[in-house]
Amino acid sequence: MIDRPIVEKSTASGVRKASLLAQDPVRYMLRAILAGMYLSIVVFVYWSLGNDLHGSPWGKVLASAFFGVGLSMIVFSNTELFTSNNMYLAMSSAEGQTSWGQTAFLWTACYLGNLIGALIVAGLLYFAGSLALPADHLLHTGALHKAHQAGFVIFVKGILANWIVCLAVRLSMAMKEDMAKISIIIAVVFIFLYLGFEHSIANMGTFSMSVLGGGSLTAGDIAHNLLFSTLGNIVGGAVLVGLPVRYINPPADDDKPHK
Repeated sequence: MIDRPIVEKSTASGVRKASLLAQDPVRYMLRAILAGMYLSIVVFVYWSLGNDLHGSPWGKVLASAFFGVGLSMIVFSNTELFTSNNMYLAMSSAEGQTSWGQTAFLWTACYLGNLIGALIVAGLLYFAGSLALPADHLLHTGALHKAHQAGFVIFVKGILANWIVCLAVRLSMAMKEDMAKISIIIAVVFIFLYLGFEHSIANMGTFSMSVLGGGSLTAGDIAHNLLFSTLGNIVGGAVLVGLPVRYINPPADDDKPHK
């Protein structure tokens, strides 16, 4: 079956990640922190492009197209992103190569590492003077819009966001050339940005930068969004990508007709 190698590759990746976290947690956390940093700097460029090109009909297109650079940086730097790990660890646990307890622990550790990375970049931008933005800057208005949606809406948008992100990762794994991998990631990730879905790790960067930049978000606003977007991301990555891909591409022995 054409996708079985993808399942095996994803499973092996999930096992390596869980083993690294167990054996060398400092190295694992550094990888998670770096992923949060990479994505957050791209988040800032996204909001800056959207704001500066607000009057152009191509502004949202260009900003959304650029965002895939963040996921490409993470994929090619071998760092750890919570949302793509929703897919990897779901596959490895469904294959019986990691336990669901290991999966939950890794997701938690990776999430915290990504958050630390987002806070570091927000702090660096703040001290660089880059967050001295007007109140009507798209970073602030976008953050408020994200935080003030209904919980169920954020949850569903979170499902859609990570369904698309994990599809981008899964498709890139089928590519052999680096430029093909980058191209498919940027093209697919464009979908979730352009449609305004909710990515919990990207939102960490958005919210921390808006708060340090003088935005009017409250802690309750941030917690509201991150709770529902995180739960949605888990469903999108694990339930809509990881588990179905594994189920329709079982090991050869499982795929034999029963007598």
